[in-house]
Amino acid sequence: MAYDEMLFDRITRSFQELGVNAEAKRLMGGLCFVLQDKMCVGTSIDKANGKPRLIARIGEAQVSQALKYDYCLPFQPTGKVMKDFVSIYDEGIDSDENLAQWVKLSVNFSQELK
Repeated sequence: MAYDEMLFDRITRSFQELGVNAEAKRLMGGLCFVLQDKMCVGTSIDKANGKPRLIARIGEAQVSQALKYDYCLPFQPTGKVMKDFVSIYDEGIDSDENLAQWVKLSVNFSQELK
């Protein structure tokens, strides 16, 4: 299981700042945060490029918007795209503010799920 510890710690702080209690679990080749038994966000090292990434579950409508950014790619851990998820790299997660926006978007989507 490969993940970036510093990014994991930053994600943890983002949840704390939002006042959201999420459980960390080993999922999708990295460490993910789960809300209401549903994956919300996580981090892993992309095997293709060796870079740390944020995996965010933001919903299909938001994914189509997110993919307009160069630092966002479809999330496809097995070669098949997972429609509600996006992988975010580099400048999309370089600042705590940018990271917090993605975490908040993921939390909002998770709270909509049944």
